[in-house]
Amino acid sequence: MVLSAAVILPLILDGERPPELDIQVQVSEPPAFPVIKIAPVQPVKSLPVASTEKSAQDITLIPTPKAAKDVEPNSVVSKVTLPTPTVSAPKKTVEAKAPAKTTERWVVQIATFKSKDNATRLVDKLKAAKYDAYSITTNSLYKVYVGPEFKRDTSEKVRDEIKSKFKLAGFVTKFSVN
Repeated sequence: MVLSAAVILPLILDGERPPELDIQVQVSEPPAFPVIKIAPVQPVKSLPVASTEKSAQDITLIPTPKAAKDVEPNSVVSKVTLPTPTVSAPKKTVEAKAPAKTTERWVVQIATFKSKDNATRLVDKLKAAKYDAYSITTNSLYKVYVGPEFKRDTSEKVRDEIKSKFKLAGFVTKFSVN
């Protein structure tokens, strides 16, 4: 009796497999990485000694790069005195700019889609019209952006152009890297 129950009950109680479990997962091959050979550790005494001392004539100052066209130059400037290796040489003063703060950038959010295909088609359409369009996925939604620009006014002009060409009313928002 127990033996027949052990054979028959699993056949009766075993239901259909839910369709959610029938997902096929395909994993691509891993990329081929080059083999890196690491040299064995050597004692410090066996390493060659190189002279790192330089004379004052060997030191050259690097010229500062030109500022970007649409970014305001930084107005904070301080004077720095560079020490010289010899006592008889006069001290040199060089103007050093304070590090520039990260400027805000602006993008135009054109649309939000639930379908990836719709977002891809709109990005392709905007790129064909020479706009810097891209799509970001957040919470299973696909957001289409154009930009980024350094000035909000430039992003607002782009928004108005897209509204007149494509009849899409976007809005200007701050650019986020993620």
